[in-house]
Amino acid sequence: MYQEILQKMGLSVNESKVYEALLTLGITTANKIALEAKIQRRNVYDTVKQLKEKSLCSEVVEEGIRQFKAIHPQRLMDLIKEKESILQQTLPGMVNRFEAIAPVEQTIVYKGIESVKNVYWDMIKQGEDLWVLGGRGNWLDPRWKFFLPKFDRDRLKKGIKYRHIFYNELKNSKHPNHAITKILKNNKYRFLPKDFTSTCSIEIYGNRVASMYWGEEPMVVVIISNKIAEGYRKYFEFMWKHCEKGNS
Repeated sequence: MYQEILQKMGLSVNESKVYEALLTLGITTANKIALEAKIQRRNVYDTVKQLKEKSLCSEVVEEGIRQFKAIHPQRLMDLIKEKESILQQTLPGMVNRFEAIAPVEQTIVYKGIESVKNVYWDMIKQGEDLWVLGGRGNWLDPRWKFFLPKFDRDRLKKGIKYRHIFYNELKNSKHPNHAITKILKNNKYRFLPKDFTSTCSIEIYGNRVASMYWGEEPMVVVIISNKIAEGYRKYFEFMWKHCEKGNS
């Protein structure tokens, strides 16, 4: 139930299985953990040791029998804060080293849902207004469920304005993804003509143009170039003036 989330938090596969087993069983033995977590007993002790090092598990001895129990799940939040603190201390140096060799103009390809999320964090980092051409409400894909609210909060904190030209089908209030036109706060939007639709979208921000393919495995090609970004903005402005109004 929680294993996938625990792994995203940095726990290994076995750590996730054992910690969830401990949450379910309470104070228990290695044998019972092995049965509940569906891992070999000899691996339980190694995994418990790793969880103890993370302060996610404790050991008690009752009548000569070693037993284990989970530490309160709030400890997971502490772990994240500790990692964030370490990263904040080292990040400036890493950024300086990266930017010292990064070319002024370049093209980057991202594949896969987690990789594509990096593009959106880059949008927050750049802090520039975001203009989007195309889109069929792909934000409502369940894989973005936890990501979208945080992205939108961070966008608003940075004062990043959002203009979106949706595909015409989203104008229909009965369309399953129509809600996306309302979810993004302070979002100005319009609609393309009916015959223009695609699984792709173009997102323009700062000196970047991101061409996105929203398939089973999303893919993005990001072009970093002031000249190209400025050219795409002119195309966007022309289309904005000629597209059907939504809320602006």
